[in-house]
Amino acid sequence: MGALAQVTYNYHVSTGISFGLLLVIILVDLAVYIFGAFCLMRMADKLGVENSWFAFIPFLNLWLICQMGDRDNNWFIIMLVFMFCCGIVTAVMAILIMMDVAEKLGFENWWGILLIIPIFNFYVLYKLAFTEPR
Repeated sequence: MGALAQVTYNYHVSTGISFGLLLVIILVDLAVYIFGAFCLMRMADKLGVENSWFAFIPFLNLWLICQMGDRDNNWFIIMLVFMFCCGIVTAVMAILIMMDVAEKLGFENWWGILLIIPIFNFYVLYKLAFTEPR
């Protein structure tokens, strides 16, 4: 095998590996998004909030979170604006709302704060959406 053929072969192998890795990342991200949206929809259903399917639509899911926490339209607008320039503001506001949502679902409000812990937040979403408080 010549030097040019070896370089071409290595290029195709690394391109295939990169594409496979990208595909895995996309599928994992999609699964995480669907899980989070489904849990959010389930919580909205438990609270009797209309249009719980908004959980699957970007930006409308913020509206749904505000509706679940009995917040007015100003909270939604602030979260929407700050999402693009300072995401930490939106994250803090969402945590504050989720603390109230956890309380409305019958759990202690600190369950909403636990959403900031990576990986553990999946358990928190599951617990709030699919279990009953003791």
